[in-house]
This record gives sequence, C-alpha cells and structure tokens, in this order.
Amino acid sequence: MTPLIRILVRNGITFQEFAGALKDIYVTVCAREMNVPGRRMTLSRVAIATGLTRREVAKIIRSEGRTQWGVWSNAGLAASVLEAWHTDSAFLAPYGYPRDLKIDGTDAIPTFEDLVRRFSADVSHEVLIGELVRVGAARVLEGGQYLRVQQRTYIPTNMTAEMIQIFSQAVRRYIETVDFNLGKAKGEEKRFDRMVYPDDGLRLVDVEIYQQEIREYLETVVQEIDQKSATYPRPERKRGEAAVQVGVGIYFYQEVREDKSPLVDSFTDLKEFEDDDLDD
Repeated sequence: MTPLIRILVRNGITFQEFAGALKDIYVTVCAREMNVPGRRMTLSRVAIATGLTRREVAKIIRSEGRTQWGVWSNAGLAASVLEAWHTDSAFLAPYGYPRDLKIDGTDAIPTFEDLVRRFSADVSHEVLIGELVRVGAARVLEGGQYLRVQQRTYIPTNMTAEMIQIFSQAVRRYIETVDFNLGKAKGEEKRFDRMVYPDDGLRLVDVEIYQQEIREYLETVVQEIDQKSATYPRPERKRGEAAVQVGVGIYFYQEVREDKSPLVDSFTDLKEFEDDDLDD
C-alpha cells in the first residue's frame, strides 16, 4: 500500500476521503460477489462481512455506489482559498488583481490567516502556506511577512486525469490476474504471470545499463504481441458479439529504499501529547 499512499498524498487525497471511497467498494463487492445461491442478501450479512453498520450499508445500497461523502480536505481548503483570493473584493487590489497578503497579524486589512479562517478553523494557516508554496501556487516574499499568489487553481502534482486512469487500470488488471490465479486449484490452468529478477540484485552502477537492455528487448516483444493480437477478428457489435478486454502487461521494477529511522525522531511537536493521549 505504501506506493499507493504516496500517490494519494501527493495529490491532496486525505485518509478520510480514501476511506469514504473504500466504503462504497467494500459494500458493492460484498453485495455482488459474496452472496449465497438461493438466499437473498441482507444488510446484516453485508455489515458483518464489511465491519460497517447496517445504516451505512443501507445508505450505500440505496445510492448504488454513488454516495457523495463530502469529506473536507486540505485539497478542498487550498482550492477554496485560492478561489476567494482571486474573487473576493476584501483580498483584491485595484483593478481586480489579487493583492499580496500579510501572513498574519491584527491589521485592519485582512491577512492570509483571515482568509484561511473563512473556510477552516482547524487547519493552521502556516501548514497551508507550506502546501501552496510546495505546489507553486504561492510564494513568500522577501522579508517573510507577505505572501503572493502565483496561480488560481490548486494542482498538487502534474498528474493528469488521463494519467490517473492509466495507472488505475494497470493496477486493477494486475490485481485481477492475481485474484484469478489465487482462486484456481492446484493443477488448474492459471493466467500467465511471471517475475524474473537477479537473485542477489545488481550493483547500483549497473541498474541503468540493465534497464536499457531490458527496454530494448521488450520493445521487440511488445511489437510481436501487438502484431499477434491484430491477426484475430474484431468483435462485431452490430451482430451482438460481446467484446472482452484482454492484454499483456510488462513493466520494469526497481525496489525503493525506504527510510526506516524511528518516526519519533522526525517530529518537533510530539511532546504536546502525553503518553495517555497517544494510548487513546
């Protein structure tokens, strides 16, 4: 799950948003695929299998998986702040341009802290400044007292909707292959799934060369697979022939060395919470 969470965090998706989406999926999968032949599915059975309450299950079933969880996130807060900065007269300079905002203070002129407080009393304006600066939406001016907006929209990364779709399809198709193979008994034919790697790994200086060699070789293999698939007749939808999406996924992986140092050494404000609070 670690690489997936990296992607979610970079794109401003909070745990609450992700968990809300997972509720829909848990209920839908359970209701459609774990029913017992000859018996109708009940809210209680789904609740037991998913760990959700019957009320939560009923809400999702009634909406057919289209529940809008409406969870407030830092991404939503950043987007709202930028929008107001460009449209609210209290934060505009003459001729309608967003003015440089003093970061905080008690001046009569609204500050950036005042702007953030319009939308959230929970998120620190310093935290939001760090996020806006990180994505290039704002920058702190020389002297450190004022903030200048750089762009109107909040874009956590350069990942486009098309890239997200490609990523999600690739992950889903591989996991579906693993799920299919795990469900097969010994001796039954499984879908092709192979992993080839040097047992002892490679020297770091050799990785780039090895990857280039594999790339050049697999480009030829991919072209051959594409040519082979082209020899099969295409489904004729007008005649009612159903199309089944099939394919072969090939990728090169390189293990990421993760930081394993104690997390407590990375925080400066951990002492604000007593041990009893952490146990809760």
